[in-house]
Amino acid sequence: MELTIIVFIIGVMAAVVIPGSTPGNQKKLDLAAQEFAAAMRFARSEAMRLGEPRGFRQESSQKRIRVFRADTGTSPWTVIYDVYHPVSKKLYDIDLNSHASAGADSLSHTRVYRGTCNMPANVYFDASGVPRCADPSTVLLQQFDVTFTLGSYSRLLRLDSISGRVSIQ
Repeated sequence: MELTIIVFIIGVMAAVVIPGSTPGNQKKLDLAAQEFAAAMRFARSEAMRLGEPRGFRQESSQKRIRVFRADTGTSPWTVIYDVYHPVSKKLYDIDLNSHASAGADSLSHTRVYRGTCNMPANVYFDASGVPRCADPSTVLLQQFDVTFTLGSYSRLLRLDSISGRVSIQ
Protein backbone atom coordinates (compact mmCIF):
# COMPACT_ATOMS: atom_id res chain seq x y z
CA MET A 1 0.00 0.00 0.00
CA GLU A 2 2.81 2.43 0.93
CA LEU A 3 4.68 1.58 -2.23
CA THR A 4 1.57 2.31 -4.31
CA ILE A 5 1.20 5.73 -2.66
CA ILE A 6 4.88 6.58 -3.24
CA VAL A 7 4.65 5.56 -6.91
CA PHE A 8 1.49 7.66 -7.26
CA ILE A 9 3.20 10.72 -5.70
CA ILE A 10 6.24 10.32 -7.95
CA GLY A 11 3.94 10.04 -10.97
CA VAL A 12 2.12 13.25 -10.01
CA MET A 13 5.42 15.08 -9.47
CA ALA A 14 6.71 13.90 -12.86
CA ALA A 15 3.50 15.05 -14.55
CA VAL A 16 3.97 18.51 -13.04
CA VAL A 17 7.72 18.85 -13.70
CA ILE A 18 8.04 17.46 -17.25
CA PRO A 19 5.46 19.72 -18.97
CA GLY A 20 7.07 22.68 -17.20
CA SER A 21 10.22 22.21 -19.26
CA THR A 22 8.56 22.01 -22.67
CA PRO A 23 7.15 25.55 -22.85
CA GLY A 24 10.72 26.77 -22.46
CA ASN A 25 11.76 24.74 -25.49
CA GLN A 26 8.83 26.07 -27.48
CA LYS A 27 9.69 29.65 -26.53
CA LYS A 28 13.35 29.22 -27.50
CA LEU A 29 12.32 27.70 -30.82
CA ASP A 30 9.71 30.40 -31.48
CA LEU A 31 12.24 33.12 -30.74
CA ALA A 32 14.81 31.51 -33.04
CA ALA A 33 12.31 31.43 -35.92
CA GLN A 34 11.21 35.01 -35.17
CA GLU A 35 14.81 36.26 -35.17
CA PHE A 36 15.48 34.69 -38.57
CA ALA A 37 12.18 36.00 -39.95
CA ALA A 38 12.99 39.50 -38.69
CA ALA A 39 16.37 39.41 -40.46
CA MET A 40 14.72 38.40 -43.75
CA ARG A 41 12.01 41.03 -43.40
CA PHE A 42 14.57 43.70 -42.59
CA ALA A 43 16.65 42.83 -45.67
CA ARG A 44 13.52 43.02 -47.84
CA SER A 45 12.30 46.31 -46.38
CA GLU A 46 15.74 47.91 -46.74
CA ALA A 47 15.98 46.79 -50.37
CA MET A 48 12.61 48.36 -51.09
CA ARG A 49 13.34 51.51 -49.07
CA LEU A 50 16.78 52.15 -50.57
CA GLY A 51 16.14 50.72 -54.03
CA GLU A 52 19.37 48.72 -53.69
CA PRO A 53 19.91 44.98 -53.30
CA ARG A 54 19.89 43.75 -49.72
CA GLY A 55 19.83 40.14 -48.71
CA PHE A 56 20.70 37.46 -46.23
CA ARG A 57 22.90 34.41 -45.97
CA GLN A 58 21.29 31.54 -44.13
CA GLU A 59 23.73 28.93 -42.92
CA SER A 60 21.88 25.89 -41.55
CA SER A 61 25.02 24.00 -40.57
CA GLN A 62 26.09 26.91 -38.38
CA LYS A 63 22.53 27.86 -37.30
CA ARG A 64 23.19 31.40 -38.44
CA ILE A 65 21.75 34.17 -40.62
CA ARG A 66 23.54 37.35 -41.69
CA VAL A 67 22.16 40.37 -43.53
CA PHE A 68 24.25 41.81 -46.36
CA ARG A 69 24.36 44.49 -49.00
CA ALA A 70 25.64 43.82 -52.49
CA ASP A 71 28.42 45.67 -54.26
CA THR A 72 26.86 45.67 -57.72
CA GLY A 73 30.00 47.18 -59.28
CA THR A 74 31.68 43.78 -59.39
CA SER A 75 30.75 40.69 -61.39
CA PRO A 76 29.65 38.53 -59.70
CA TRP A 77 28.45 40.85 -57.00
CA THR A 78 30.50 41.12 -53.86
CA VAL A 79 28.48 40.41 -50.74
CA ILE A 80 29.36 42.82 -47.92
CA TYR A 81 28.32 42.08 -44.35
CA ASP A 82 28.18 45.62 -42.99
CA VAL A 83 24.44 46.01 -42.43
CA TYR A 84 23.56 47.01 -38.88
CA HIS A 85 20.55 46.02 -36.80
CA PRO A 86 18.25 49.05 -36.43
CA VAL A 87 17.84 48.63 -32.65
CA SER A 88 21.05 47.09 -31.29
CA LYS A 89 23.26 48.97 -33.79
CA LYS A 90 25.41 45.83 -34.08
CA LEU A 91 26.07 43.94 -37.30
CA TYR A 92 22.91 42.09 -38.31
CA ASP A 93 24.21 38.60 -37.56
CA ILE A 94 22.03 36.10 -35.69
CA ASP A 95 23.95 33.06 -34.46
CA LEU A 96 21.81 30.59 -32.52
CA ASN A 97 24.91 28.87 -31.11
CA SER A 98 25.67 31.98 -29.05
CA HIS A 99 22.16 33.43 -28.62
CA ALA A 100 21.15 33.85 -24.98
CA SER A 101 17.44 33.03 -25.25
CA ALA A 102 16.78 31.57 -28.73
CA GLY A 103 17.83 28.14 -29.81
CA ALA A 104 17.39 25.09 -31.98
CA ASP A 105 18.99 21.68 -32.04
CA SER A 106 19.12 21.74 -35.82
CA LEU A 107 18.13 23.70 -38.90
CA SER A 108 17.38 22.23 -42.29
CA HIS A 109 16.54 24.11 -45.44
CA THR A 110 14.93 23.74 -48.82
CA ARG A 111 16.21 26.19 -51.43
CA VAL A 112 14.95 25.95 -54.98
CA TYR A 113 15.68 28.50 -57.70
CA ARG A 114 14.19 28.92 -61.17
CA GLY A 115 17.55 28.33 -62.77
CA THR A 116 21.10 27.61 -61.71
CA CYS A 117 22.20 29.52 -58.62
CA ASN A 118 25.93 29.56 -57.86
CA MET A 119 25.47 30.85 -54.30
CA PRO A 120 22.20 29.26 -53.07
CA ALA A 121 22.70 30.31 -49.43
CA ASN A 122 22.71 33.99 -50.46
CA VAL A 123 19.25 35.38 -51.17
CA TYR A 124 18.79 39.02 -52.06
CA PHE A 125 15.73 41.20 -52.62
CA ASP A 126 15.45 43.59 -55.53
CA ALA A 127 13.90 47.07 -55.23
CA SER A 128 10.43 45.52 -55.60
CA GLY A 129 11.01 43.09 -52.73
CA VAL A 130 11.24 40.01 -54.97
CA PRO A 131 13.70 37.35 -53.69
CA ARG A 132 16.47 36.24 -56.05
CA CYS A 133 19.76 34.39 -56.21
CA ALA A 134 22.80 36.55 -55.49
CA ASP A 135 24.81 34.94 -58.33
CA PRO A 136 23.56 35.24 -61.02
CA SER A 137 21.27 38.06 -59.93
CA THR A 138 18.67 37.31 -62.61
CA VAL A 139 17.63 33.92 -61.18
CA LEU A 140 14.38 34.05 -59.22
CA LEU A 141 13.78 32.14 -56.01
CA GLN A 142 11.17 29.41 -56.30
CA GLN A 143 11.10 28.00 -52.76
CA PHE A 144 12.90 28.87 -49.54
CA ASP A 145 12.00 27.03 -46.32
CA VAL A 146 13.93 26.65 -43.08
CA THR A 147 12.84 24.07 -40.52
CA PHE A 148 13.91 24.71 -36.93
CA THR A 149 13.92 21.69 -34.60
CA LEU A 150 14.33 21.65 -30.82
CA GLY A 151 13.56 18.41 -29.05
CA SER A 152 10.22 17.19 -30.34
CA TYR A 153 9.16 20.65 -31.56
CA SER A 154 9.65 22.22 -34.95
CA ARG A 155 8.85 25.48 -36.73
CA LEU A 156 8.78 26.15 -40.46
CA LEU A 157 9.97 29.51 -41.74
CA ARG A 158 8.84 30.16 -45.30
CA LEU A 159 9.86 32.91 -47.72
CA ASP A 160 7.25 33.37 -50.44
CA SER A 161 8.88 33.38 -53.86
CA ILE A 162 6.50 35.88 -55.45
CA SER A 163 5.68 38.42 -52.76
CA GLY A 164 8.77 38.07 -50.56
CA ARG A 165 6.48 37.62 -47.55
CA VAL A 166 8.01 35.76 -44.60
CA SER A 167 5.81 33.51 -42.46
CA ILE A 168 6.31 31.12 -39.55
CA GLN A 169 4.24 27.97 -39.21
